[in-house]
Amino acid sequence: MKDRLHEIIAEVAMIHETLLNNNQLCDVDYVLDFVNNYEEDIKEHYLKLLLQYYFQRNNIDNFKELLILGFKFDLRMEDIKEAFLNIQSNEENVIELLEDNVVFFKDTNYEEPLYVMFKHYVKNPELQVILEETIELIKRNRYVCSFCYKNQNTDFAKFFLNEDLLDSLKRDLPYLLK
Repeated sequence: MKDRLHEIIAEVAMIHETLLNNNQLCDVDYVLDFVNNYEEDIKEHYLKLLLQYYFQRNNIDNFKELLILGFKFDLRMEDIKEAFLNIQSNEENVIELLEDNVVFFKDTNYEEPLYVMFKHYVKNPELQVILEETIELIKRNRYVCSFCYKNQNTDFAKFFLNEDLLDSLKRDLPYLLK
């Protein structure tokens, strides 16, 4: 596999660019047929990355299709930020779909994504009611809470700080707050 890594990366990039240029990226059935012509490792890598792409675009229907097929990716705060920026309605979104994963994931990059999400929320009053439930979900993550506690001097950290969770962390997991 290590010897093929560059080949796999190149093939995955070509697949994605072809599908993007042909405006077929959002037709998951077409994509699945298209990638069937490739070797299994290339197909698997591409579909994992595509799952992440669908998550970031908040394309819940295609995201669910790939989840059902058993594909997974490592959730990052950057993915949550991108999905958050693509929420446009009260319909279920990918962040809410992966509620447990969002509440329990750990990352090292919180500042920029939280700042961008906060700014997006503030600058889009017409979306605030729509985004409220997703914000509450993000605020339930203990690592987000810990980061916000340590950075209370910023408006975005104050916004995302969950006081109830903070009290629980102070009592049960104080090492997270140091």
